[in-house]
Amino acid sequence: MIQKRKEDLLFSVAGARGIVGRGITVDVVTRLSLAFCSKLPAGCVVIGRDTRPSGESFKSAVAAAVTATGRECVDLGIATTPTVEMMVQKLGAVAGIIITASHNPVEWNALKFLDSRGVFISKPVSEAVYDAYVNEQFQFCDAASTGKVTRYHQATRDHIDAVMGLGVVDADLIRRRSFRVVVDAINGAGSVIAPDLLRELGAKVVAMNCKTDGDFYRDPEPRAENVGELAEKVRSENADIGFALDPDADRLSLVDKTGTALSEEYTLALAIDEILGLEKKGPVVVNVSTSALVDWVASSHGVDVIRTPVGEAHVVDAMFRESAPIGGEGNGGVIYPALHPGRDGMVGMALILQLLASRKLSLDQQISRYPKFHMSKTKMEWVGEFSIERISGLIRGLEPAKIDTQDGVKAVFDDGWFHVRISNTEGVVRILAESMSVGRTEALLRAARDVLNESRGRPS
Repeated sequence: MIQKRKEDLLFSVAGARGIVGRGITVDVVTRLSLAFCSKLPAGCVVIGRDTRPSGESFKSAVAAAVTATGRECVDLGIATTPTVEMMVQKLGAVAGIIITASHNPVEWNALKFLDSRGVFISKPVSEAVYDAYVNEQFQFCDAASTGKVTRYHQATRDHIDAVMGLGVVDADLIRRRSFRVVVDAINGAGSVIAPDLLRELGAKVVAMNCKTDGDFYRDPEPRAENVGELAEKVRSENADIGFALDPDADRLSLVDKTGTALSEEYTLALAIDEILGLEKKGPVVVNVSTSALVDWVASSHGVDVIRTPVGEAHVVDAMFRESAPIGGEGNGGVIYPALHPGRDGMVGMALILQLLASRKLSLDQQISRYPKFHMSKTKMEWVGEFSIERISGLIRGLEPAKIDTQDGVKAVFDDGWFHVRISNTEGVVRILAESMSVGRTEALLRAARDVLNESRGRPS
């Protein structure tokens, strides 16, 4: 895993991000974009941004860098991450740059770099971009070759049309259910596309926080503990389902008709259940932190689960390699490559409504058919070395059935697991644990914390 710092800039497989005015500035954005574009072949570059207040000035800096290297810049304006990914493919671009810090708070911003497939760039390319940024190895064009900026206004419409055109989406079936849906787009990039798509699927839509003004009224990560107002709205509106997005709309979480906010881990499991139920057989690819519920769902359809390091780029690479029909990450990220190879909240919504319509169930009824897994996610501030070897050695003393070190360290026991890893998006260690009981999950979390503290010589 790449994870490097220059001053307060965090550079990893998830892009380059920092706090605005400190880790990431207009100057930093310009130089990062120059470094990336200097590694590209000739051709246009697609750019888009979420609704953060810093996004417009950063987008201008990106456009300046793209054109200064002699390339046409196609500006999508405010656009979701999956929309930008799709438009790179559709417009035949050589690359894409998304200005978004995804689920991070509004004081953060970031650049995400895409290759010509609309996929996050590979580790070797990331390393080369980072080195070019640090060493200021930029390639400028002459005055006669300076590129132009053009606007493309149809990206949202194209994205909706692509979802509606999927062979697995029976729009008429979904429309006959006449779902009443509350959608909370956190005033982010999904504020227009999400309600519009749901209306095309025949839903009666209550749009909540869909103003594109960048006012992130809640914690941007769409986890159950952060979507209480959506849960209240679902109850008060007597809605069938609630959808919560993050600011760039590649993560999706759910609220059922009782107003119960569900773990974001259910989003991917439900989408996988629908696709595998449509005879789309093949292995499922997820990251090592994703719930064991996915294994249960895949097993019920007779297919295997392949796990990768955390990060969309890793999951997508394995999906290409294994010809997986569906995959994603347990953070609410559904990847359906028949649409495009990236996490997409829009296709997640469509597949979940399709599942409920085809099975004639409510969301809570469908969830009740699954075994109950209890997952807990937390994090720990971390400075200094994160020694996988030392942490693994300490974990061996707990006698796990398996230790997985492809991304941090995951300890798998007969009755649960815990996973500790350096975050791709924050300067923290993420700690996750899961089992079939709350008590055992809490015990696994304590064991993980104890191991981490001992690994750096601190008392538990």
